Amino acid sequence: MPTQPKSSPLDILNHEFTTIELSASESNNPEGELKLTTERRFGIDTKNELQRFCELTVHFGSVKEEEPAPYTGKITVTGVFLVSESFSEAHRDHLIHVTATSILYGACREMLANLTARSTHGMLSLPSVSFYDPDSEIAKKAAKASKKTAKKKTAKKTTRKRAKKS
Repeated sequence: MPTQPKSSPLDILNHEFTTIELSASESNNPEGELKLTTERRFGIDTKNELQRFCELTVHFGSVKEEEPAPYTGKITVTGVFLVSESFSEAHRDHLIHVTATSILYGACREMLANLTARSTHGMLSLPSVSFYDPDSEIAKKAAKASKKTAKKKTAKKTTRKRAKKS
């Protein structure tokens, strides 16, 4: 049975590519493993703290120089996002660090697929990755806030049960 998807607490207002560098390998049959590295930068609008910025740079190339990957290069995309006012303030940074970055990574995947679809070595589709890091300070802060919220809810339920018994 089809289900209705829930609205996201994060809207993308716009995104634009600021750097696209792409080189096809000179090798006739490059089959080297693709190596990825990413860089992320984040910001908050000084006039509206619900408006957030995220910049993602994806570097891609060969794991080993002697085994070339089909393509090398880098792509940078910047996005402007709006966090729902009802979304917990304690979780907003985590939302941007994981979800906004994932949205921009998908845009990079699409752009590189389009650029390479008719290129020398065929289409490059960036592999799936996860930007969720449970050991990051932002994830720990969000988890701590979730525990506090859960404790408050449990305390309210206990209080209500006691009031009903009286």
